[in-house]
Amino acid sequence: MENTANSSVPDFKELKYTRPDLDKFTETIKNVRLRLMTAKTVEAADEAIGEYEIAISSFDTQYALCQILHDLDTSNEFYNTELEFFDEASARVQELSSAVLSGLLTAPCADSIKVKYGPMIFRKAKNQKEIISSEVIDDLTEESKLENEYSQKQSEAEIPFGKKNLNLSLIQPYLQSTDRNVRKQAHSTLDAYYMSRKAAYDDIYDNLVKTRTTVAKKLGYNSFTELGYKRMERYDYTREDVASFRENIKKYIVPLTIQIRKLQQQRLNVDKLMFHDLPCLFAEGNPAPVISKDTYEEAAGKFFRQMFGANPSFFDILSDHGYTDLLSRPVKSTGGYCMYLEDYCIPFIFMNGNGTFDDVATVIHEGGHAYAALAGAESSPFVECLSPTLETCEIHSTSMEYMSYPFMNIFYGKQAEQYCELHMTDGLLFLPYGCMVDEFQHIIYDNPNMTPNERHEIWRMLEQSYQPFINYDEKETPFHALGGAWMKKDHIFTTPFYYIDYCLSQICALELWDESRDDLKVALEKYNTLCQLGGSDTFLNLIKRAGIESPFDVDVIKRLAYRCSEFLNL
Repeated sequence: MENTANSSVPDFKELKYTRPDLDKFTETIKNVRLRLMTAKTVEAADEAIGEYEIAISSFDTQYALCQILHDLDTSNEFYNTELEFFDEASARVQELSSAVLSGLLTAPCADSIKVKYGPMIFRKAKNQKEIISSEVIDDLTEESKLENEYSQKQSEAEIPFGKKNLNLSLIQPYLQSTDRNVRKQAHSTLDAYYMSRKAAYDDIYDNLVKTRTTVAKKLGYNSFTELGYKRMERYDYTREDVASFRENIKKYIVPLTIQIRKLQQQRLNVDKLMFHDLPCLFAEGNPAPVISKDTYEEAAGKFFRQMFGANPSFFDILSDHGYTDLLSRPVKSTGGYCMYLEDYCIPFIFMNGNGTFDDVATVIHEGGHAYAALAGAESSPFVECLSPTLETCEIHSTSMEYMSYPFMNIFYGKQAEQYCELHMTDGLLFLPYGCMVDEFQHIIYDNPNMTPNERHEIWRMLEQSYQPFINYDEKETPFHALGGAWMKKDHIFTTPFYYIDYCLSQICALELWDESRDDLKVALEKYNTLCQLGGSDTFLNLIKRAGIESPFDVDVIKRLAYRCSEFLNL
């Protein structure tokens, strides 16, 4: 997009949402599948596949546009209703798409297609065939409804604090306040909010676990854990590899986090570090951007111009045309993401800036996703292969965060060094947490008949293993003390088994950070290679082609643990 004239990019407000015609889509798919079944030449197959790609891209674009418009204003009933349509339609579309890809596998000219386009689309076609059938469509619809019910409840949160009603994003600055009484009160208030909704969230999750298990059983799997790995498209590593990775994090990273918390206790000058103290890492407060929230877009544009040496940067163009929405406000959905609008080849960056240090990391993180989407836009003729699997996608974003350190004066001025220390600290603290989320889900889906209380007990047990420094005041935060903190993490409800991808990607990102300290140009070359490859290969093959070592290699984790410890003077 850097070379695209501004005038050729439509403004976001000009994009028109139209509900997809499911009957027309179905007719197209049936026609395409019939043509693939009889295609004796690559040319005939290309023509049929091209028609399918146009149809699926259109559906995906309207779904993404609907989601964005809903998230920008969750009070708009129209888009709430439209998302209900997609709850019903997406499972059916997934089944129809699977039928097309199955036709690709059995096409008379399949071998010639594989020679021309490579094996990745065939891997995806086989995988798609194994994760969906007409028998589970109603269950998938129910799963989607439950996921949206959780997300809607999170976005509608109103938490009375002082004289204000805050959502889950706007309460964050109070949770990390330098005033211990303020953050203690904020944590207690948030705890009470979740306790009042615990039964509802327990019910949603219980239904999700049972529904997902039903889907897995109908498809012939022993548990949803097996199906979950298929859904995440883990082509070249297993749950045993992931379990080994988690153990390496426990062995080499958890000891660093214990040292970090001891240092924090000294900095805050408290007799005992309590749960409500954890978000405040510095006595003078966590470094916050020195620039106004209203100038985030301008500052981010400047950062990406300097990082990539392009003027205007891709971010400037996205911002100029309304494809960024960075600040938190009432009735805006929680969280942050980069959503790709396939028909327009344009990403949309969504986040909830609230004046805390997370803001800068988030805009750079989502900017990394956007950059990669643009860099890989021509990596494959198949929509399904434009983006890699999620652990690779998260390298695009997380690497950008770590390689941004030399430019942080743009956002933090004289506090830039302190921000980098905080960001690295936060990253190391995250790794055990991310592994804990992953192990929790393995246990839950391997044992789907657990009661809600048993699930909370499992979380509390895992906290003691992965976060041994946590001390709860059971009177002030009873919800968290009983093992409820997992309910705040939307990925556990909406995207099962996703979270370990962040951990795997972070190890790869730290590799690029370590290299960038010696030569940013070389690190960026590897980064660009990875982005430009798109989803043309599997995770381990992609990083190997980009010159990045495997995060499953224990020696890599040991080396990075030392380098990070050195960086933080632990």
